[in-house]
Amino acid sequence: MTEAEILAAIDSLSPAMQIAYLDQIKSTVDAAVIAEVQRKIEQGDDEGLVVLLGLGSLTVFLELIRAAYIKGGNKPKEKPPGGKPVQFDQHQAEAQEWLSNNAARAADLLREESAEAVRATSAAGRTVGQSAYQTALDIVGRTNPQTGKRTGGVIGLPAGDALTILRARDQLQSGDAAVMRDYLRRADRERRMDGIVTRAIEAGKPVTKADAQRITTAYADKKLRAHAELVARRNAHEAYNAGFHRFYEQLMSQPRRPVLVEKLWRNKGDIKVRHAHVLLGGQRVTLPQAFQSPTGALLMFPGDSSRGAEWADLARCRCTVSYRVKW
Repeated sequence: MTEAEILAAIDSLSPAMQIAYLDQIKSTVDAAVIAEVQRKIEQGDDEGLVVLLGLGSLTVFLELIRAAYIKGGNKPKEKPPGGKPVQFDQHQAEAQEWLSNNAARAADLLREESAEAVRATSAAGRTVGQSAYQTALDIVGRTNPQTGKRTGGVIGLPAGDALTILRARDQLQSGDAAVMRDYLRRADRERRMDGIVTRAIEAGKPVTKADAQRITTAYADKKLRAHAELVARRNAHEAYNAGFHRFYEQLMSQPRRPVLVEKLWRNKGDIKVRHAHVLLGGQRVTLPQAFQSPTGALLMFPGDSSRGAEWADLARCRCTVSYRVKW
């Protein structure tokens, strides 16, 4: 497969994963009872709060990762000279082990990430002396009068994004023109509401509490959609490439196997490629070897998190691997 075909296949898998992740968050939010959340906050029971607002099993999301892995494994077409094409076997123990381990790793990461956002928001509320009820709304979201649905919470976000949303609200209500203009410099803000902020600055007043909440609710929803897209793209990228790689491992275990399989790291070659992956581009290793990123991370293929690679090598990666088989 060409680089473009591989990336197109991964891109086609991401939207369903994004929807599945957002649906899981919606289920968690819809099931939350504000009075119970408030009680945990009043008791200072952050761990109980985390359990109460946990993301659950993520079943649909993890099943889509499995489907991406199988799709990646079925794409390569190789056959020994004079023989039949080798078929990908998702039921082999090694394939099942990857699926099991990756599912556990992916789910644990997403649950802990969301838990940290809940803890950070709860702690921030205590620091400023905010009521437990208001902190509960910051965590779970506020009911939209038009839709009847809660929006603008922090469940499903990383802690950094959760705190960014709180800081944005503080900026809007500061009444300090310079601080309010800092909000307008946020590249990922909800721009359609900029007029409210501009008029407040011109009037020499803070944004009203109601408007500040509306703006930060929209900002939080935008942050959540962007994060869900990032999560989906990263997991689709890893799973598809993992299945692709597993096919070649299975090829090497056939009765009639290749003499050698080499893999070549390919980056997109544009200005968006991170520096580490610019340097990785063109690196060639044998199939059982890992690529080593300049960050120190080891990756069997782009997107591989199984050896401890972190977001610096994983987020928004568009790299691919080409395999060369010598019979």
